[in-house]
Amino acid sequence: MTSEANKPTPSIERIAICGAGLAGHITAAALSRHLPRSIQITLVDCQDNADTDLFYGSVTGPSAYDFHLSAGLREPSLVLESDTAFSFGTRYVRWGGNDRSWMQCFHQPLPILDQVLFHHYLTQQNLDQLEPFLVSAVAARKGAFAHPPEQNAHPLSPAEYGYQFDPASYAELFAGATDKARVDVVASTISVVECGPNRIEAIRCADGRLLTADLYVDCTGPKALLLSRLASDFSGNRRLRAAVSRIPADQLGAPCRSLMAADFGWQADTPLKGSIMRHTIFVPEAEASALLAHGMAPAQTGEVTLGCYAQAWCGNCVGIGQAAAVFEPLTPAPIMLLQRDIERLLSLIPFSDEMSVERREYNRQYAEDCTHTELFNRALFETPGLPDTPYWRVARDEPIHEKLARKIELFENRGVHVAFDLEPFNQEDWTILHYGMGRRPARYDRVADQMPEGKIRNYLSNMRGAIENMVEAMPSHDAYMKNLTSYLMQQKG
Repeated sequence: MTSEANKPTPSIERIAICGAGLAGHITAAALSRHLPRSIQITLVDCQDNADTDLFYGSVTGPSAYDFHLSAGLREPSLVLESDTAFSFGTRYVRWGGNDRSWMQCFHQPLPILDQVLFHHYLTQQNLDQLEPFLVSAVAARKGAFAHPPEQNAHPLSPAEYGYQFDPASYAELFAGATDKARVDVVASTISVVECGPNRIEAIRCADGRLLTADLYVDCTGPKALLLSRLASDFSGNRRLRAAVSRIPADQLGAPCRSLMAADFGWQADTPLKGSIMRHTIFVPEAEASALLAHGMAPAQTGEVTLGCYAQAWCGNCVGIGQAAAVFEPLTPAPIMLLQRDIERLLSLIPFSDEMSVERREYNRQYAEDCTHTELFNRALFETPGLPDTPYWRVARDEPIHEKLARKIELFENRGVHVAFDLEPFNQEDWTILHYGMGRRPARYDRVADQMPEGKIRNYLSNMRGAIENMVEAMPSHDAYMKNLTSYLMQQKG
């Protein structure tokens, strides 16, 4: 006889994804491609998240390429069916004292010479600038783009790229990539969320339908219509508003977003095919000056409270993207974390309605993502010369995290990288950020002195020259996109 403790628990057979917009459509596309057909998937298209989707930003990281493929979205579809463009990163303009500007580019690991990290040789040679040795940064500043080749010896091969996107058209791409035979779409708002002890029992739609599932995936954005019924520990009170418009453009601009600091907050221009998308981010009390700087009546506006729930998975409900955590789109973090949430969910889909093991591990990884994303975003505010206005004061109001203090101290003192498990931003991201914000190591690894000085000088000079020559020969982002589009159309036809 089977004891009560060993009694089999019911298997997962039904998953309900609640919420349209970017998070809902990406989640539906990914789950429809990977879950076994024995699991029924329902997408409850319950609300329009367009206003808060603005806070996913407009730039992905390089990891988006593989994520797209896993969700059934190939790069030719992005090129032919949307206004998406390529991106080498974000250019920060007038950020801090002395009108500091730098290119926060995507880049593969920098060379390690005689077991010494590359930036130690810059310190040894009294070179303050890292950017001339970053091919993606140099290309972005020139407005040039080409796909990095696979040949390791090629000067462009260390570059990595992401995508510049509009959240609405990006969501449509994933909606088109969803396996329609796998997903039952219910177009209705949610009127009631029926809850039991630490679990959701059912959702009642405005049209009268009652939907039940074994696992509920909350993609309803910051409102968190489901997760908020099980969790009340949202931490955060910093409110931000966004104004977004499209400026028509005859030519595709540079493969980078340009983000400029302002007293009210910041403004970013992102080149897309046929237009430039302008984001103006500001605190509510600075709305008048922000909208004046925006330059036109905004096509869309939105408002969010930055912060996160302590746990994204409670009971039989998991919050994805902004339903669990809302981050400022200063970096590609918001869209990166959305994709990481979905990948984590796929790796931990429960076998039964006893989900404690999966829930515990999901929440552990989610918490690490939140902490380390906040470290990177906060690092952007640890520099002198920032405006003394409400946006900037509130951004720096909380004491910096001990982990961030350690990262900055060790880099400035000895050029040492402090790394933690599961960081979404890698060592190159941090090195580029440190240099961009004017942080320089006071000392270098003395093992670097073992390399003959003439040899390292020649190496650096040749590396810099090869990058300059390579970029000079590269086509503009606009020309490359036009040629690629023409080629793909010929292949398609």
